[in-house]
Amino acid sequence: MQKSKGNNCCNEKKGGHLKCILGGLAAGVAVSAVSAVLMNNSKRTLQKKAGKVADAMEDLFNSTKEMFQ
Repeated sequence: MQKSKGNNCCNEKKGGHLKCILGGLAAGVAVSAVSAVLMNNSKRTLQKKAGKVADAMEDLFNSTKEMFQ
């Protein structure tokens, strides 16, 4: 049975497995960091929009209140 020729980096040198594992860990950390930054930016944007909506509702309520006084 032949081995697949997929990831030869792990089979070429002694210690290649460790390099592949460390490379995979580094890639995982990088993806996690990018996704954390994107989620924080989305959260801030949503909070800003929610704040603007709350301000608009408050202004509407105040103007309605003044209209009926």
